[in-house]
Amino acid sequence: MSGERAPLRPEGATDLPAGDPLAGFPGLLDCVHCGLCLQACPTYQITGIESDSPRGRITLMRAQAEGRAAPADVAHWVDRCVMCRACEPVCPSQVQYHELAERQRAGARAGGPPGFLERYAGSERRQRWLGRAARAARRLGLLALAERFAPARLRALARAVPARPQAWRPPPGARFPARGAPRGRVALHLGCVNPEFFGGVLRDTVAVLAHEGFEVVVPAQPSCCGALAAHAGDLAGGGAAAGATLAALAGCDAVLTPSAGCAAHLRAADPRGGATDPLLFLEAQGLRGPLAPLHRSAAHAPPCHLQNALRGTGAVERLLAQLPGFELRPLADAQLCCGAGGGAFAAQPELTGELGRRKAAAIEDSGADWVLTGNPGCLLQIESALRARGSRARAAHPVSLLREALGAELPN
Repeated sequence: MSGERAPLRPEGATDLPAGDPLAGFPGLLDCVHCGLCLQACPTYQITGIESDSPRGRITLMRAQAEGRAAPADVAHWVDRCVMCRACEPVCPSQVQYHELAERQRAGARAGGPPGFLERYAGSERRQRWLGRAARAARRLGLLALAERFAPARLRALARAVPARPQAWRPPPGARFPARGAPRGRVALHLGCVNPEFFGGVLRDTVAVLAHEGFEVVVPAQPSCCGALAAHAGDLAGGGAAAGATLAALAGCDAVLTPSAGCAAHLRAADPRGGATDPLLFLEAQGLRGPLAPLHRSAAHAPPCHLQNALRGTGAVERLLAQLPGFELRPLADAQLCCGAGGGAFAAQPELTGELGRRKAAAIEDSGADWVLTGNPGCLLQIESALRARGSRARAAHPVSLLREALGAELPN
């Protein structure tokens, strides 16, 4: 026995009808409706509506497959999911809910055009153009006006642009040498958001890895790993982008990206390909140090994919605990999604906005000066929610704090 649970099937369960978008996907029948997912689901926590829970959405998907529910009605509720995957670790039947949701979305969008965020992610030229435009609009105060007067979805997009966006994109083929005794070579995946809005996070990632003895290479690579496409239901496009990204970054000891969502998508495409978050990688490898004292306090808001897909719960906290003089403040409901959810913040602005407000309130209640989170979408969402509250707390990627403690500099 391998120790893995066999899929559970309700008595009398049958295969799905041929031709249905979910046919041949038996995971739909594995849910036993125990309800353990309810307390883990952020959207259910907001509304208390059964259809806003994983259990409820699976019931609706099955009803659609059996011809008892209209696809448009099911799509309405499934689209409200933020794809945080918090239901999966607590599920006794090991239902991979995100696969069900993505497949349902694939059926609902069959033949339809890609959304705005997918078009943005799929073209580096478009990323550069929109990044420059968004940074200029933030400097000129145009986004502040849009945050007040634009329609809900445009308000959500305007609020998502950081107060001080930073662009940085190393040239394809760039190599950054290791400092001191070499420990290995890693490939860096840039992603679609970090180069235009969190370039400082990319620089800090390179600086820390090089300081810790790892050569960092940045091969020519696709503009996006495909995570946003897959979440939206474009499974073929999302898989193709992940495969192309992994092929471009092959040949190193690990594929690293300071974006938990990207790392989770790439790892799912090739579980043995070595894709992971740089902080998880460094926690496993061990820090060489030395570390300078950092006299500040911060709360940690772990990205959902770091916890639920990469299964990195506790690893970042253990790394931060090594920083002298640093105080990690407890954060209420730290495991609940902040509402970023890939593109969910724009597609479902009311629901995800409430998640962001709750996260910001918990951060303020912690009394921390900083909140740390390792995913660009989470940084966008949390900074926006804190800014709306007029909070003094600042959002940052944990790797930036680590760079400061190490005194690491970007190698030439």
